[in-house]
Amino acid sequence: MRVLRYGGDEAFPPFESLDAQGRPVGFHVDLLAALGRELNATIEVSLQPWPATIEAFRAGRVDLVAMVETTNRRAFARFLRSHAAPLHAVYLPAGATAPRALQDLQGVRLAVLDTEPMRESLARWLSGVRDPLRVASPQAALDAVQRGDADMALLPRSYGDPLLAAMPGLVAGERSFSLQTYAFAVPPGREALRTELQAAIDRLEANGTLPALRERWLPGESAFAHAERAAMARDLRVQQRWTWGLAAGASVLLLGSAWALARRGRAVARERRQRQAAEQALRHAQELLDRTFQRNPEPMLLIDHRSGVVRDANAALAALLGVPVEDLVGQTLRGLAHHADRLALQGMVNAINTDGLFDGLPLTVTHRDGTRRACLVHAERLHVGEASAVLCIVRDVSGRLASDAGFRLAYEQLRDEAAREAPQAPETPESLPGEERAREFTRAVAHDLRAPLLAIQGFVSLLRERLALGYTDEALEYSEQVEKATRRMNAMIEALSHLAQVEQREQVRQTIDMRALCEDTWRLVQAADPQRAVDVRIDALPPAQGDPDLVAQVWQNLLHNAWKYSRRNPEARVRIDSHSEGLRTWYRVTDNGVGFDMARAQHLFQPFRRMHPSSQFEGSGVGLSMVQRIVRHHGGQVHLRSQVGVGTVAEFTLDPEPPAARPPQTAAPAEA
Repeated sequence: MRVLRYGGDEAFPPFESLDAQGRPVGFHVDLLAALGRELNATIEVSLQPWPATIEAFRAGRVDLVAMVETTNRRAFARFLRSHAAPLHAVYLPAGATAPRALQDLQGVRLAVLDTEPMRESLARWLSGVRDPLRVASPQAALDAVQRGDADMALLPRSYGDPLLAAMPGLVAGERSFSLQTYAFAVPPGREALRTELQAAIDRLEANGTLPALRERWLPGESAFAHAERAAMARDLRVQQRWTWGLAAGASVLLLGSAWALARRGRAVARERRQRQAAEQALRHAQELLDRTFQRNPEPMLLIDHRSGVVRDANAALAALLGVPVEDLVGQTLRGLAHHADRLALQGMVNAINTDGLFDGLPLTVTHRDGTRRACLVHAERLHVGEASAVLCIVRDVSGRLASDAGFRLAYEQLRDEAAREAPQAPETPESLPGEERAREFTRAVAHDLRAPLLAIQGFVSLLRERLALGYTDEALEYSEQVEKATRRMNAMIEALSHLAQVEQREQVRQTIDMRALCEDTWRLVQAADPQRAVDVRIDALPPAQGDPDLVAQVWQNLLHNAWKYSRRNPEARVRIDSHSEGLRTWYRVTDNGVGFDMARAQHLFQPFRRMHPSSQFEGSGVGLSMVQRIVRHHGGQVHLRSQVGVGTVAEFTLDPEPPAARPPQTAAPAEA
């Protein structure tokens, strides 16, 4: 039986979402099951964040998605006919007059999602709405209405309705609007699949399966009809008021009023039940928060990332410090300096700003009475709407240090390492003696080597546990993870070995044909993917004086980076040329790849400090460190300039700088 891969949004109920057990549920999930039976195929459903699904679809890892058809999406997807409509609602302050038609939104300060489907919907249906407030999330739209920055918010009910329970004072208008339609889409070139799917959907529509699924999962369509009837009822009541007193219609008016009052009574009862359910859900959420944060036995605090102000702390942290919770909330990190070493706190702040998290950093915490406790701290930066906060968990390990000699030794090693990595005045690598430079190098890589080692230890422990329980399939999976982590660590150690040997090598100077060496290196780089097309141009390059083996490694790393980081550009270009500055010759490699943020350039030549996540681009993270050490071994320099989404320029010279020469001026990046 053939297999089709469907990608969807993990958080778009009732169309598709993950339930509490992580299983896909929703209208599309049931519809895909019916389609699979109709086509005699297995349809694998994978739900993840929507941007990741779109990326997988465009990369060919997904055969089928469902989304709103837009002009830009038609460039990379072939759509079937629409099969459902996500309803939108207007969210506004309680007591405000809700719009009965789209025309009523003209002149309203409207908050909307800044997405491509909504931009096209505004242009098509709401051209009279001037300068809407475009926001990044449904929560931000409702917050804008609650703050008074917008009069109303127009959102899909799937997004807006679940948030109302936590937004006192806001309600959803009775009227629903159908601004967009949903349709399945396949990649270009899959016309046969598109035709086959459309025929199967038509059959499900004809035999009643698709209407039944809409009735089950999308009651909003019937709600839409209910809103229409409610609007008609309002019009009828207006007409009744105008004709009140006419004797000929008195009985009809009385019956109509009774009917309207009964209807209103039912609506009030329904609203009361919904409010009670929302209040119960809120109490349940508060109880969960109380159990997970306030009553957690581990000391915890929540810090605003931008200001460094403590937003919340639990009773366990208050007990650890000997300070009431109310005295902690509202303080800055500086206010906690008498409970922890200031340099240690600054090191943790630097780690959060750089990596977004740290795990198991040693910290000595001082109680209000002067008692000192040894602790390990975990912290992670979280995004809550548009705000950014840092959640810290502090674990008191004083008791374990006293009873476990092995744990005490590991803790002391971590503490010594953290002390060496504490913030201090920067030193240039040229000014460091050889022994101190070796220490700096060891500190730079210790954390990265520890990560795969800890992964191996963890997976081995799980592997033993699963084998003892007889779960052989899971044990095999953990063994694969052990092997993967081992390969990663071995590759890093090998890279370190090469890097450490550069400065120990005796300097060799001979004439190098730089163009021939560059062309040979490019052929080796391109051999990894000979089918990939890259527009490369190698200009005439003057010869250089140096060690051919080491200079080949410079070209290998720079050309491999240009080839690797431009692979997402369908029109990848790489240019290799040179230019002169006084008596020095500079060799330059320019690409039009993803680039990187120059604000992080201070980490560029540090071993294992990567500009991009390893999940996006492979590599050990020592390539540029190797380049810098080889170039400096020859007395030269290396510079990199980059811009995100534009590309990168890397240039190096092997010529020592003349004593009276000025440093080379930073040139504008050459265009690939």
